Amino acid sequence: MLLVSNGCSHTAGAELDYPGQGVCYEKAWPKHLADSLGYDHINLSMSGASTSRILRTTYEFIYDWIKQGKSTKDVFMVILWSGIYRTEIYVENEKIDYNYDNKWTPLVVGNDDRYKNRLPPSLYYYYKSWTANMTGYQASCDFYIAVANLQNLLYRHGIKYLFMDAANSGLRTGDKRLDPYRVQIDKRYYEGLDEDHNCYTTLCNINGQKIAQGSIDSGLNSHYDEDAHRWFARYTKKIIHKRNIL
Repeated sequence: MLLVSNGCSHTAGAELDYPGQGVCYEKAWPKHLADSLGYDHINLSMSGASTSRILRTTYEFIYDWIKQGKSTKDVFMVILWSGIYRTEIYVENEKIDYNYDNKWTPLVVGNDDRYKNRLPPSLYYYYKSWTANMTGYQASCDFYIAVANLQNLLYRHGIKYLFMDAANSGLRTGDKRLDPYRVQIDKRYYEGLDEDHNCYTTLCNINGQKIAQGSIDSGLNSHYDEDAHRWFARYTKKIIHKRNIL
């Protein structure tokens, strides 16, 4: 069996070794979870990843897996969804060194100073316009639709999965206009849907887990150390058994 994980920096193992580190797959919780299950492991996550990137790269993985003649029955997927105020844009001809992902560039609300200095002017102004015009309602719509989209793809190919949240996503959970999208999500395989407290960062915090020294040194103070990743792997394994997923 193969465990495939996807998500943002909290799944990628950001800053486990040093400040500004984007990924550290060998020390992140998915590797510890795979080892405890006796599975092989592939981590698709990247720091700064959006819901759009998680959806896109999971589609790409499944396509490549099937193209190689491999069975989707041998895949188990665990995804920690990132916050809703993120997106990505495909940049055909520009050379960008910030979290570059096959010409896809992540855009995350709150990174204005960094983007102003590192992105081409046209892309920076796109980011400014997107930030100014994206509402919580639209971002929440996009999120629920993306989750239901991926859920249905996994159903189609018979892939077992578990969804969780990386952090408080910012969803407008009380907005009844979102019910047509929210109701399509199967809560049996989504631990913590619409529960702000039931996400990776909050769970680590309330259970006394420590921030990685690399994240302290960078000033972010947002990425947890390897012991926390080991703890979360054990926590996730209990959820898998509780929900009888495997």
